[in-house]
Amino acid sequence: MKKLLSLITATFIISSTALNVLACDIGDSSTRNYLEAFDDFDWSKGQTQDGDGYNWKYDDFIKNGMKLENSQINEVSSIQGPVDKIFNYDKYSTSYKGANFVKKQATTGAPVIKSYRPNGNKWSDFGLSSKSRKHSYINSILNWNDGSDLDLSYNQASYDLRGRNYVAKSSVKSQQKETFFNMFHDPSNASSSIVGTKNPFGGNLTNLSYIHEMYTWPAITNKGWITASFADYTDYMHKNGIPVLGLWYMSGWEDLTRESLKNLLEKDSTGHFKIVDILIEQCLKYNFDGWMINNEANGSQGDGYVIKNSEINEIMDDFNKTAIDLEPQLNKRLNIVHYTNSGSLDYDHLNNKPTSKKTVDAARYASEIQLDFNHDNLVSDYDAYLTNVWNGDQSKRKTIYSLLNESTNIPGVGNYDVRNLVFQKSKDANGNDVGFGKANNSFSIFGSGGANEYAKDFKNYYLNASKNKTDEYKVFLMQQEVANLYSGYQFFGSNSYLENDADGYDTLISQSVQSVAGIYQNDPRLSFTNFAKDKNKITRPEFSLGEKGKDNEGKKINSYGVGNAFWEKTVIADSIIPNDYSELDKEKTKEVENDPTLETYFSTGSGIQFINRDLNGSIMNQEIYPWTNSRLADVAPTYQWDFWSSEKNDGTTKISTSDGDKNVSKITDSGQLTGYYDYYDAYQKGNSLAIGYGYDFDKEGTVKPGKWMNIPYYWNIMGTNLQKNDYTVCFYVKATDKDSNESSSNEDIKNIAKNTKITAITSDPTTENTDAKPLVLETTVEEEKNGWFKISSNLSQLENISKDKRIAKLGIQINPGTTGSENQFIFNVGGFKIDKNSKKTDNLINDGISFIQNEYVVKRESVKNNVNIRFNWEDKNQDAVDYYQVYYSTDKNSWYRVGQTTQNRYYIRELDESAEENIFIGIQPKYKKGTIGKINFAGINTKYNY
Repeated sequence: MKKLLSLITATFIISSTALNVLACDIGDSSTRNYLEAFDDFDWSKGQTQDGDGYNWKYDDFIKNGMKLENSQINEVSSIQGPVDKIFNYDKYSTSYKGANFVKKQATTGAPVIKSYRPNGNKWSDFGLSSKSRKHSYINSILNWNDGSDLDLSYNQASYDLRGRNYVAKSSVKSQQKETFFNMFHDPSNASSSIVGTKNPFGGNLTNLSYIHEMYTWPAITNKGWITASFADYTDYMHKNGIPVLGLWYMSGWEDLTRESLKNLLEKDSTGHFKIVDILIEQCLKYNFDGWMINNEANGSQGDGYVIKNSEINEIMDDFNKTAIDLEPQLNKRLNIVHYTNSGSLDYDHLNNKPTSKKTVDAARYASEIQLDFNHDNLVSDYDAYLTNVWNGDQSKRKTIYSLLNESTNIPGVGNYDVRNLVFQKSKDANGNDVGFGKANNSFSIFGSGGANEYAKDFKNYYLNASKNKTDEYKVFLMQQEVANLYSGYQFFGSNSYLENDADGYDTLISQSVQSVAGIYQNDPRLSFTNFAKDKNKITRPEFSLGEKGKDNEGKKINSYGVGNAFWEKTVIADSIIPNDYSELDKEKTKEVENDPTLETYFSTGSGIQFINRDLNGSIMNQEIYPWTNSRLADVAPTYQWDFWSSEKNDGTTKISTSDGDKNVSKITDSGQLTGYYDYYDAYQKGNSLAIGYGYDFDKEGTVKPGKWMNIPYYWNIMGTNLQKNDYTVCFYVKATDKDSNESSSNEDIKNIAKNTKITAITSDPTTENTDAKPLVLETTVEEEKNGWFKISSNLSQLENISKDKRIAKLGIQINPGTTGSENQFIFNVGGFKIDKNSKKTDNLINDGISFIQNEYVVKRESVKNNVNIRFNWEDKNQDAVDYYQVYYSTDKNSWYRVGQTTQNRYYIRELDESAEENIFIGIQPKYKKGTIGKINFAGINTKYNY
C-alpha cells in the first residue's frame, strides 16, 4: 500500500545525460540497419496506419512566418540531446511497441500511446538478428515503470478528475438518478493524439453531462492488450467530471495464448497476482480511473483454454480491495468493469441456475458488469440474480449495464427509444407492453458507429459530389460538424431538444434498411446544393417529419435521446457527491463542499483556427491553423439544446419540460433555430456556441443565420448545483450577420448582443402548464473587440438560495429588439466564467521558463521537413499556466506557431533546419488568469551526434 500511495505524488524525470539506462548492444548485433531501412513516415495516412488522416507543414498557411518585436521574445538556456537518423532502440526505450508503432517511432521519434503486451517485445521486433538474442523478451509489463520509458511522461493526464453533482433541477420528468449511462468511444487519430494532430476532425463527443463513465476503446490492431486511457482524452473527460477507464483486451480469437500471458499471471511470494499492483499503479501514474476487462480470453473454447475465469475473478477481487483502501486518499474509487462474450445475468426459472455461470461469478467481484450486445428489446428483470447473489439488494441494479451496439442501429441515432434497454416495462392484463416503469438497470452504447458513421459517409459523399475545389482541412472540419450534430441527437433526440412526451421507435434498424445518407441529406439543418435527395431518401416512416398543418408539424415523428432517461450532472457545484452514488443506495450520500469556479470557452479540442487575445481583447493569432488536441478541450455546455422563445409563433411548437412549457423552433425547410458549434467565429481557442439555422456546406460549414422574431428568447447553457449565491458569472456574447471573426457591419445586429441579459432557474418546482420563465438578472455589459460583449451578473441578487433552494441553471435572455423580423443573424456565446465574489485578482505573472531541453531529435536524410524533435522545459509557474503555445524558427526573426499543450513537454515534426544546422524552439505560456507571457526560446543544434 505504501508503494502505491507514493505514486500519487511521484514526479517522473528523465535526464538527457542518463537516457542510455537500457543499453542493449550485444556484440556486433544492432537494430540500426533494420530501422534505417524504413521509409519516411507518411502522417497523412489514416488512423489504422497510425497517421493523422491529414497533414500540413509549418509554412503551408503562413509563408514567411510572424515577425516579433524584441519585447515579445526572451532567450533562455538550452540543453542539447541526441540527434540521430532514427530513434535508436539499441540505447533508448519506450517500452512495448507493436510493429506499426516501431516503424512510426523509429523514423519520427513521435511519442505514442501506452499499450502493453505482458511479456513485452522480442528483440526481433526491432530487427535484432543475433541468434542468441533475437527471441529474448524485453520490456515486460512487470518492469513498465523502471525509469527507462521515454514515452511515459507524454502519456500522463494533466488534470485530476473534477467532482460533480446532479444539476439541481431535471430537464424532463423521465430523467432518473437510479442507474447510469456509460459510453464506449474510440477518439479519432488516437496513436499520437497525446501530443495533438493536424487534422481538425477529432471525433470528440460534445455532450458530456449524461455520461457516468467513459471507456476508451482503441483499434486493437498493432497495439497491446493492456492499454492505458489516452491522456489527452482523459484530460477532456476529467475537466467535465467523467471518469475514464483503460482497456484490458483479451481475445482468444486472435493470437492470445497462455504463454503470451505468462508475466501477467505471475504471482508474488504471498500468492497474489503481481498484475493487480501494476493495474493500480498505472491508474495512479497515468492519472485515469480504472479498467474495463474485455474477457474473451478463451474465445469459443472452454474455461482455462487460455486463462481461468477464476483467475480473472481473483485479480478483480484484489483490485477492488486495494481500490477501497485507496479511496480516502484519492477521493475517488478506482473501478474495474467486466465484459465477457455471451455475458448474461439471466436465470433458468425452472432450476434457478444462471444461463452464464462465468458472468454471474464475475459479477461478484467486478465493480460493474457489462452484459453482451442486445439485439432486441428484451432485457431481464434480474430479480433472480439479485436474490441469489445479493440477497435482493436493489442498489446492485446500477452495476448492471445493458449494451447497444450502435453499428446495428446507426439510422436510429436520436430516434431509437433507449427506454427499452433501461426501464422495466409495464404490462396490461394480457401481458402486452403498455409503458415503462422504474429504472431496471444501467445502460451502455458501444460507439463504433453512430455519429462518426454519419460524418464519414458525409465526407466521402462531399468529396465526390462537390463541384468546387475545397481546401482539404475544411472538408475535415465539415466532417466534425456532422459528427457534432449527430452526437447531439444521440443525447437529446433528433428534434434537437428534450421534452416530457418524447417517444422513439422500438425496433433496431440497420443501414441496409435505411441509409444514413438518406437521413442527413434530408435534414434541413445541413444545407448542400449537391445533396442527391431524389436518390438518397428517407424510406422508413420512423425517420420522417410530421405533416404540415398537423400538430406534429416541424417535429420528427420519433425523437428520443439518452438525456431523456438520465439526469444531467455538472461540475459547477459547490457540493459534490461520489460519482457512483445512486438513489437506489440504501444510505443517503453526504455532500462534500467544493469549489465550483471555472472558465470555459466550450472548446471541442479541435478547429481550423486557434484564437488568443491580449489583455485589450485583440486577436493575436488569426491565421489558418487546423488542429486537434483534446488536452485543450474545455468544460462543455450542459445544454447545447435548451433554447426557446418567450411566445408561440408560426416557427415554433410548444413542448412540456420540468421548467414549464417552452416554444421551441420547428424543423423547417430552412433549418432549425437552435444551438450548434461554430468553428469560424471563436472568442478563444477554436470554436464558440451559436444559435442559427444549421450548417451551410455550400459555404464550407459556416453556421446559417437564423430568422428571429421581435420577442425575447431564452437559452439555458450551464447546469449548476449551487447552495450559495456568493458568485459572479459572465458570458461572452456576439450577434452577427456573417459567420466570421469580424464584427457585424450592421450596428443594429451587433447591438443585439449588448442587450443580452443573464438568467437563472432555481430548484423550486414548476407548476403544471406554466410557461418556462427564467429569472432575468441585473446584468452589466463591457464591449470587447470584434463585436463581442462581456455580460456579467452577481448571483447574490437571487434571494433565499440554500440547500433547499439551489441555483440550477444559468443562461441568457436574447433580445432581438425591433430588427429581428427584418434581419437574419447568428448569435454566438464564446465563453462562460464563474468566480467567487470574494476572489481577488492579480493578473501580473512574470514568466518562469528557465531552459528548454532536447530529449531526442530524429533528423531524416530528406532535403526538406526532415527534423523531428521531442523536448521539455522547466517552468516554475507551471501550476499557474492554462496551456502553452509552441513556436519554431530557423533564424529568430520569422516565427511559426506549431503546437499547443498543457504539459511542459511536446513533440513537433517535419521542420527545416538552418544552414548552420540549428532550430529555435519557443514556448509561450497562457496563464489561467488570462494573461499571455512572452515567447521564451532556445536554440537546438541539429547536427548528428550519435
